[in-house]
Amino acid sequence: MVNRLEVAWTLAVVVLLAGVAAYSTVLLYHLDELPANPTEYVTVKGHQWLWEFCYAVNDTCFNSSYDASTNTVSGGAFWAPPGALVEINVTSVDVVHSFNIPQLGVRLDAIPGRVNSFAFTVPSVAAGTEYLIQCTEFCGTFHGTMRSFLVIT
Repeated sequence: MVNRLEVAWTLAVVVLLAGVAAYSTVLLYHLDELPANPTEYVTVKGHQWLWEFCYAVNDTCFNSSYDASTNTVSGGAFWAPPGALVEINVTSVDVVHSFNIPQLGVRLDAIPGRVNSFAFTVPSVAAGTEYLIQCTEFCGTFHGTMRSFLVIT
């Protein structure tokens, strides 16, 4: 004999799980969606052992070389204005790298022959503030020097 309470509890659990599944499906679909009108587009290319930043606005590229003895970068950096919505397209020209800005929670793999895209909002902080960019995928002998900075302009 079927107990009505058992049927009610079973139906309640099924409805709850169906609701969670539907919500999760919609959330995951929109999670990878890129914004329609980002403020800036930047192409990031990983090389052994430097980052190259290319800006679509003025069609220029800068190689970023890190000096560990002074903790400085020469040749260029990743520049962005405060509060900007930036879309980055990350790729690699040689081996697998991982573009990482730990303080902002940005991490994207740079894989040869593939472009991974991600959008994030730059914090609204004072001009001149720097955020460390590093490679978090072992990419060879000088992996430790594959660093740069996101500089707020």
